[in-house]
Amino acid sequence: MENSQKQFKFLEGLTATQQQEFLKRLKIEWTYTSNALEGNTLSLGDTQFIIEYGLTIKGKSIQAHNEVLGHAGAVDLVYELLKKDILEKSDIFNLHKAVQTQVVMDIYSPIGNWKNEANGRYVKKEETLIYMAYPKPEDVEHLMQLWLIDFNAQNQLKNERQAIDAYTRLHLAFTSIHPFFDGNGRMASDLANIALLKNGFLPIVVNNQDRQDYLQALSKYDCSVPELNKKTTRLLIENTAFERLKNFFEKQYENTKKLLEEIKVK
Repeated sequence: MENSQKQFKFLEGLTATQQQEFLKRLKIEWTYTSNALEGNTLSLGDTQFIIEYGLTIKGKSIQAHNEVLGHAGAVDLVYELLKKDILEKSDIFNLHKAVQTQVVMDIYSPIGNWKNEANGRYVKKEETLIYMAYPKPEDVEHLMQLWLIDFNAQNQLKNERQAIDAYTRLHLAFTSIHPFFDGNGRMASDLANIALLKNGFLPIVVNNQDRQDYLQALSKYDCSVPELNKKTTRLLIENTAFERLKNFFEKQYENTKKLLEEIKVK
């Protein structure tokens, strides 16, 4: 944690106590919102209780508790990955192992490795619910190589506008590839935030109340672009759906800025 405090430009001007308080609250809210976007029903207060005391909440599943502890550990790993000049595939796998906390292993739901079974989602297109497949397992290696190239190129973000654009690209490209059987939403958020943190910017934490807007924006984009496969050379298309999602993330960036201001006035 001390190393993290030294490298975060946004902590400059805060006392040591304020820095510790901000990073503690950031971990709690980041974990809560990331899990809530994936359907975890634990409240912000529950999440804080589990992280700070390691105790269980009556009436909540072990899986829900494990998701909190897993993501809290993933945030710590994110801070460790900031020390690396280049992000590698093995780093992504290690982060996935931290995020995914299933006790029972399933060969069809690998943890710390690319998916080995096809998956997809239902989206609404012109008032009709249709099934859209994510890229095939055999295409993931090629697509994630492209993603890693894009990620490692995001090392000179000069202002907030560039930071939000980079976050949108990395987050959206990752969810479009959907390289894992499960945990892709959390991974997209955590990995895209590494790029922001490495460049001295606050991470983006999506408010759970805006979950439907987030999912609808993703669906709009998915319906507006061709499928990704081994022949793909460019992961994203900058269309109106892309701009809509970028505007969404720009508004969500205010969440961590507000949290930082709250700490400053204490």
